[in-house]
Amino acid sequence: MSEAHKATSFSGTSCQTPILVTGATGFLGGYVSRRLQAGGAAVRALGRHLARGQQLQSEGIAFYPVDLRDREAVIRACAGVAAVVHAGALSSAWGRYQDFYDCNVRGTEHVIEGCLRHGVRRLVYISSPSVLSRLTDQHDLDEYAPFPASFVSVYSETKKLGEDRVRAVRNKLETVILRPKAIYGPGDNALLPRLIDAARRGRLPIIGDGNTVTELTHVDDVVQAVLLALEKPEAAGQTFLITSGEDTRIWDLIRDVTLQLGYAPPAKRLPVRKALFIAAVMEGVWRGLRLPGEPLLTRYKAGILGYSQTYSIDKARRELGYCPKVTLKAGMPGALAALATEPKHMGGPVVSVEVRHGRQTHFRAPCPAPAAGQGMAPSATPEGTLVKLRMLKAGSTHAPEKVFTPYGRWRWIYVPAMFALLEHPSEGVGLVDVGYAPRFFEATRRWPYRIFRWLTPAAIPETESPVVQLRQRGIGPEEVRWILISHFDPDHIGGLIDFPAARLYCSVEAFASIRGKHGWRALRIRLLPELLPADLAARVELLPEFSGPAVGPFEHTHDLFGDGSILLAPLPGHAAGQVGALVNTVERGRVFLVVDGCWNRAALRHPEFRGGLHRYIAVSRPAQDETYRKLQAFTKEFPEVPLIPAHCPEAWAEFSGGV
Repeated sequence: MSEAHKATSFSGTSCQTPILVTGATGFLGGYVSRRLQAGGAAVRALGRHLARGQQLQSEGIAFYPVDLRDREAVIRACAGVAAVVHAGALSSAWGRYQDFYDCNVRGTEHVIEGCLRHGVRRLVYISSPSVLSRLTDQHDLDEYAPFPASFVSVYSETKKLGEDRVRAVRNKLETVILRPKAIYGPGDNALLPRLIDAARRGRLPIIGDGNTVTELTHVDDVVQAVLLALEKPEAAGQTFLITSGEDTRIWDLIRDVTLQLGYAPPAKRLPVRKALFIAAVMEGVWRGLRLPGEPLLTRYKAGILGYSQTYSIDKARRELGYCPKVTLKAGMPGALAALATEPKHMGGPVVSVEVRHGRQTHFRAPCPAPAAGQGMAPSATPEGTLVKLRMLKAGSTHAPEKVFTPYGRWRWIYVPAMFALLEHPSEGVGLVDVGYAPRFFEATRRWPYRIFRWLTPAAIPETESPVVQLRQRGIGPEEVRWILISHFDPDHIGGLIDFPAARLYCSVEAFASIRGKHGWRALRIRLLPELLPADLAARVELLPEFSGPAVGPFEHTHDLFGDGSILLAPLPGHAAGQVGALVNTVERGRVFLVVDGCWNRAALRHPEFRGGLHRYIAVSRPAQDETYRKLQAFTKEFPEVPLIPAHCPEAWAEFSGGV
């Protein structure tokens, strides 16, 4: 490891190498990501919650929708980062053991493997003091307290197992384990909201004698501890308990909070032993009958509310330099006020920052927007960048003309599967979709995916494979730097795996529609999972909400690179989250790649034809109809802008020789 690498400042403005934050769409992870960014650090954020991820991305934080259980994606995400803050976990009082194990243990193993493979310097693992919890009063526990013989919850057990994995690599990787206690603050979507909701519903009896003592920790103090864990050389290999250092009688706090919010405070009392018995019975019923959700009371909850649990932070003060700054009196009003005003998807306060493209390394000034009330005229070349475009065909199929075009006959016609090769002066070689590839036949060999082969008899010569065609033009697969995925139908992503170095763009809706889909659920949305790269989640960059200027009937667009070269427009209906691209080409000015917004130009010229078979396989027929209306309006408003549907024989005849 070079001295220059060792000298990297993680939380200050001198940091050049990104810091990876897992669980960035969670409460703590969101705060850590924003605080690191505010300090000048580049942040790579991983998480499963797409809406919160979009919010991070809109603030200039690079977000990737990676699930910790996705080994290949997690490992890839660790490439090129200086440090990892592993805040991601399945955190709940109830659930299947396998789910907790897969996320909290296997997920941690994946993070460690990624760190070791890619030479990451430091790993900060966010654990929990509940790994020390027993169903009894516990006061001033420190880091040297022994683990219990049995754990109070599956969450506690799997977090301890995660700690074991981290401790096992201390001689190979700088590791720091933090155990923050009961985190609260603006954006908290678990601790306070759940207590308040239970009290509001009258489902929160006072468990025990009402004198339970605990500690809450403001999220700002936990973030302080994370930054210190990243910075302090002496923290490596250590474990630290993190609390406010302020004992709190939990039932006094709950009473004050409920009164402040206008609810009746808890009044009924339940002895702690009786509460534990009731919780055990409920857990047995839920487990035996496999009931959804979680029991009204679990032993873990009863233990937290009925037994005192406090911890010593002397070691954190002494060796980490940690000093809690937010008292409960100072922090609670802001947390309660935020519950009534903050959107649930935020995961923490929003720092006002310039909205950028969504990648830390490619900031651009956007093209000047049209004057208020004016749309952009796509036929006029806007100030900005021109790209070279070549339409290619990767395979084809045949379809009855009757269901493909208006006035068609019952005969089979040739249907190409087109994709676009673009050369951008600064972004390099890119593609809009990738058409079919011979891999389609391997992906449809098993049931139920074989049905797709029967319904769409494809012809895919090896010479028409996208990677082969690009090599014939002197472009190796590693030279393709980006791919816009309009949607995930097999004839648009067939060759995706052949371009492992490309960053991938798609809409949030498109990605959400395919996540976790297999078997019949996949077939229903025309997805062949074997065509997806194993590290898809770590490479995909989700497009932000379209907020750019109108283009004709399309109310909002998105400037992909911020330079006017490629404007994206939503084309919903045929597939979830489908997008088309208005490309500013060198030779023809604007051309509109409408992908599967319609299947052929003739359908748009006919006033009543609504797509035939194309409409009947749409995921949303009303949205598909609206897309047809907008495309028809676009062609009338801008007749000089050619539309290129991905399967239109007429368009292929026009553009097969180039633009």
